[in-house]
Amino acid sequence: MIVIFFLNQKYSTFVPSRFRLMEEQQILSSQHSPLTTRGRQVVQSYIATTAMYDFNVYEKRVMYNLVRLAQSQIEGVVLTDNLHKICHDMKGYVHVTLPLSDFLADEEDKNHRRVKDALKSLHRKTFEYLDDDVWECISIIALPKIALHSRQVSFIVDSRVWDVLLDFSRGFSRYDIEVAFRLESCYSMRFYELMACQKEPITYSIDALRRIFKLEDKYAFTKDFIKRVVESSKIELDQKSPVSFTYAPVKDGKRITQLIFFPVRFNGQDSSDDDHRVILRKYGSSAVLTADERRFLEEIGFNESGINNNLSLFMDCQRNLDFIYELALIKGKCRTKKNPCGWCIRTLTGKLADKKSQRA
Repeated sequence: MIVIFFLNQKYSTFVPSRFRLMEEQQILSSQHSPLTTRGRQVVQSYIATTAMYDFNVYEKRVMYNLVRLAQSQIEGVVLTDNLHKICHDMKGYVHVTLPLSDFLADEEDKNHRRVKDALKSLHRKTFEYLDDDVWECISIIALPKIALHSRQVSFIVDSRVWDVLLDFSRGFSRYDIEVAFRLESCYSMRFYELMACQKEPITYSIDALRRIFKLEDKYAFTKDFIKRVVESSKIELDQKSPVSFTYAPVKDGKRITQLIFFPVRFNGQDSSDDDHRVILRKYGSSAVLTADERRFLEEIGFNESGINNNLSLFMDCQRNLDFIYELALIKGKCRTKKNPCGWCIRTLTGKLADKKSQRA
């Protein structure tokens, strides 16, 4: 398994570590911290956020701990609890030690075997490094070890892996690592990282998303990819995260080729019903509907207010129906209806219900 980090369509070349210390020295600073909590904001290199890999949940938690430790290094924090250690040797390797409990979601999570499997898997996985002089294939971590009596986990990280976490030259994402740990899907974790700092709509092609998630050979049908990866992530983020998203498909003919993601922020447990209001307030309905969809709706009889009031339904139709085709059929039949807009809403609602009952 190879993890690839891209910069401007080329393999990344990483700057030398800015914090490399003498052999087996720990970071020195005027600040001291036991680093006993995960409930804090961390900054992650955008290179790592958009890298192409398929880590599982426990592998992601290993990487989250590396991000957290790298953040403490940036802040100049001395780790004084004797449980967390970062040591840099003269060969450029980073020696990391931390308690086994740091890899578990909470006190009820006792799945130590999954942690061990994640460490073994990351040891086998590699990323490619290329500069003007050399190509290398580097393990994500090396020599993982669990001390059974003290429950301490240790492993070695190559400096170039560490530098990815500290390289903010292409931007960064900031997120709450406690929220990330609560998520149970690796896809939800990735979308949370992508959306946490996003303030404007962002468009990804289906092919690009498949590459980022390393799912080029899975979910042959785009509708299955959207249902299993995108929609399932949205549902979990709506339930467990203060940051989620809604999305609108972009089609080339009948084929969905892109998705426009709209970041949504809320304080409650579930505000998915208000997503369309957030989009309307920030972007307007024209950010969601194509010119053809809007034209059909206006020809059926919808004014701007009618479109805005039913935007949530129309977005649901975009995701689950051939929306243009359905609007074309409705337009041809609604001429004889006393209330064409109302009939259109009832027809679309019924077709959505039929579609969802077929999937159940």
